Amino acid sequence: MNRSRPLTPHVSADPLVCGEFDEGLHYTNWRPHGSADWLLIYTLAGAGKIVADGRTLILGERQVLLFRPGAPQDYSTDPSAGRWALRWVHFVPKPHWEPWLAWPEFARGTGALRLAAESAERFAQALKRMLTASRLGGVAGTDLALNALEEALIWAHRDVAGDRWLSLDARIRKAVDRLAADPARPFSLVELARTCGLSPSRFSHLFKAQMRTTPRQFSEKLRLELAGQLLTHTNLPVREIAYKAGFVDPLYFSRRFGRRFGRTPLEARSRHNEKAL
Repeated sequence: MNRSRPLTPHVSADPLVCGEFDEGLHYTNWRPHGSADWLLIYTLAGAGKIVADGRTLILGERQVLLFRPGAPQDYSTDPSAGRWALRWVHFVPKPHWEPWLAWPEFARGTGALRLAAESAERFAQALKRMLTASRLGGVAGTDLALNALEEALIWAHRDVAGDRWLSLDARIRKAVDRLAADPARPFSLVELARTCGLSPSRFSHLFKAQMRTTPRQFSEKLRLELAGQLLTHTNLPVREIAYKAGFVDPLYFSRRFGRRFGRTPLEARSRHNEKAL
């Protein structure tokens, strides 16, 4: 142990302490026995230098580090970068977070990820909301901060799991989001393509290549799933459900519903009610 190096004070996270730093070459932290909580560090700009198990990791932009409790913490500004802008949080995880914390390990007890562009953006935004909620406090302020941290961890988990949505072309992801946000909206290939900055033919080709279905088929899938929810969770007549799910013709709706789910809307409702008894 290097006794000449000053130890970094321990942080008491109960259940969360977070912050954002923009530091130069003087910035260094050393906790040879780690901390009693988890520590997450995300690089916004510049780079940090992480040392563990005799190995060195340069933590650059879109990279995030996760120390488990008790894992030695030895990190500082990377000399070649000269600057390290980072967001950090010491936290005590909720029990159901455990699957989201199983990251690939850089060293014992230390996980590291390089996030894809989309997940990195959403991860950083969630951490920003965490910081804001923590600073503002107020009624259930800590819970809001924890909720934002939970969202960040879920985005990281989706990245680790290789979620296909994150690898979609940004224009197709925009179209998918638009359709899912309002599935009952009348479908317009021209409008969707224009929203994504593509010609209808190019949009259709790219959408099918990435989603393995056509834009219209994907839209109908979402509308039928919405109708299924309304059938099982409301007492609305089938005709009204058809309209609310974006189908102008109730008979056409019933045919498409039966083709997808293998039963008529009324049969689906009846089966659900029988299971609920």
